[in-house]
Amino acid sequence: MTGALLITVNVHGIGPEAANIPEAELFGRDAHGRYTYRVGLARVLDALRNYNLPATFFWPAAEAERLPWLVERCLQEGHELACHGRAFEDHAKLERDEESSVIGEAHETLQRLSGAAPRGFRSPTGTLSENTISILQGLGYLYDSSFLDDDCPYALGQYGGHQMVELPISEGLTDATHFRRRVTQDRAEELMCEELSALLAVDGYACLTFHPRADIGVGRLARLPLIERLAKLAVDHGVSPKLCSQLAQHVRATSAANAIEYVGE
Repeated sequence: MTGALLITVNVHGIGPEAANIPEAELFGRDAHGRYTYRVGLARVLDALRNYNLPATFFWPAAEAERLPWLVERCLQEGHELACHGRAFEDHAKLERDEESSVIGEAHETLQRLSGAAPRGFRSPTGTLSENTISILQGLGYLYDSSFLDDDCPYALGQYGGHQMVELPISEGLTDATHFRRRVTQDRAEELMCEELSALLAVDGYACLTFHPRADIGVGRLARLPLIERLAKLAVDHGVSPKLCSQLAQHVRATSAANAIEYVGE
């Protein structure tokens, strides 16, 4: 049994819009992205500190360069920094050399800002190419957390990540899935609790994904307690919060041990 709850934060400011619209044209519109910079991300960090919860923050390099002081705060407060691409490129549309350059640039930026190479990756747009995993493998990544194709972590050898682990996500455990539909906060929490309980019953694994943007994420003050209540629900199921790299190391070690045992038989 896996026995881990992952609390993850996708650091999205205006990046999703700025990938396709000149930033000058975003002034006065799409302000929910700027909310991240002004108060949203700091409030999420405050909540995690108050609740004593560890989290993995997936940073696009472009957003990290805007907010280096919050990158530093994430690390100072014991959270993990992982890569979320460069500037919201659609990786499925990139040729291998271009994708390698994009990931390499993002990797180097995050390493420079944090002082350590990121060990995890999540697609900034929800898409990967057939080359993505092998490119990450070449940079020494430990895990990816982009896929929706399983309930439990698994090894990525078949995709070129022979030393890597997939930590799958769930749309039902993503705040934006519900808040984009303008459901009430009570209804969003009800849906996420139902999904969390069901997934934890499978293998004791679940991945929560939060966003600090206004209205489609948990950055608003009234929504922040949702983080703690979901974490408490997991603890009630006997599952404790872990950083993505901690779980990935455990899964990789377990997979290697099982492979040795199988060969021995």
